[in-house]
Amino acid sequence: MTRPGMPYAGRPSRRTRDTSVVGRRPVGGRVHPCHPRRTPAARPCSVQIVADLTGPAARLDPPWSGVPAAMIAAAATVDTLRAVRAMPGWSIEVGPLAYAFADRGAERGVALLLAPQVPQLSPDLLADAVDLLRDFDAVLGPTTGEGWWAFGLREPAHGALLRTMPGALADAGALTVASLRLGLRVAMLPTLHELGSGADVRAVAGLCPPDSEFAATVAHLGGTHP
Repeated sequence: MTRPGMPYAGRPSRRTRDTSVVGRRPVGGRVHPCHPRRTPAARPCSVQIVADLTGPAARLDPPWSGVPAAMIAAAATVDTLRAVRAMPGWSIEVGPLAYAFADRGAERGVALLLAPQVPQLSPDLLADAVDLLRDFDAVLGPTTGEGWWAFGLREPAHGALLRTMPGALADAGALTVASLRLGLRVAMLPTLHELGSGADVRAVAGLCPPDSEFAATVAHLGGTHP
């Protein structure tokens, strides 16, 4: 029996289908997050890119400041949007965290929150998130810091309950606890390197494809940066 708070390896069996667990895909056969291995799934999904998880340029100083910091932050956003736009049939909006999982009326499909600057994001990672929501109630993608890069719900209505829980969307740990309190089964997505400070810029660029806007921008600025 899995201890509370410990990750569950694999998908839930029928016997645990109604049990709140934290799940994880098996680590075997993991594909580099920046290199898709298949055509993205066409399952409907509404995506909100959180506009108020910003201030990225300020976080990059030091050593990046001014125009170079703004260029790096913008490039990260471009790559994030590019990955989402590659998903057929997905709807995209940008809005503050306060409106996460807002009522979309008759709109159907799963819902996914994304951080705005995830340049290493790929259509393959997004497809994995939606695939996991066939068997789990929620998916969570943590970062190397305390944050998260993605959080998704199979039933977006659960988001209204999360919004009533103070601090539930603040970080990955709070999201996990809040989701389990609601009785949701949570599957863990791969942990991505957080773009939390200027020291993270080159490391994140190294995780992106060479033709990404972020990697190209960092490479261009690298020649003039000490």
